[in-house]
Amino acid sequence: MIKWVLTLAAALVLLSGCSEKSGRPSDNTTNPSTAPAPGETVAPPAKPKAFPAVSDPYDADQAAANGDVVNVHGKMYNLDKWKLFLANLDVGVPNQVRITQYTVEGDPIFYELIYDGAEAIAYTYDNSRDGFGSDAGRPNTVCKGIELEENKEFGSHYKLTGCDNETSNTFWFTNIEAEAEQGNQ
Repeated sequence: MIKWVLTLAAALVLLSGCSEKSGRPSDNTTNPSTAPAPGETVAPPAKPKAFPAVSDPYDADQAAANGDVVNVHGKMYNLDKWKLFLANLDVGVPNQVRITQYTVEGDPIFYELIYDGAEAIAYTYDNSRDGFGSDAGRPNTVCKGIELEENKEFGSHYKLTGCDNETSNTFWFTNIEAEAEQGNQ
């Protein structure tokens, strides 16, 4: 009887050890029974990917190679990334985009937008590399949306809406469909 109990206990220990997942990545596979059904959404990662590092100097070619949407005095690059961001915003898919616009002197100003897929757009403004401006210190805000505003004097442009502070007033992006001259990228 004791042999039988010891054999049963050893078998249970072995079986329970086989059913636990280890911390190794190869053991964290998705079980088909727990995979999302077609059309079902999956929660995005808690932390979005970091934007690519900014080198010094950060010219338009480097910004475009990093995947930034680039505006150099009306010449635009990577507009497909802006259009994708807007499309994902419409359907609730998490996404992020960095817009780099250049001053008359050629200094970059960064506009970083991170959409959580639900209702919030985190926006950060960075003019720290504008040699002729005053560094605003990377202020940020959280907004509910983006809308196209028609303006006869300045042309139509995108602006942030439903924001929790005035940092949103630093965001200005020209309506590319009506006014942008397409770049070669």
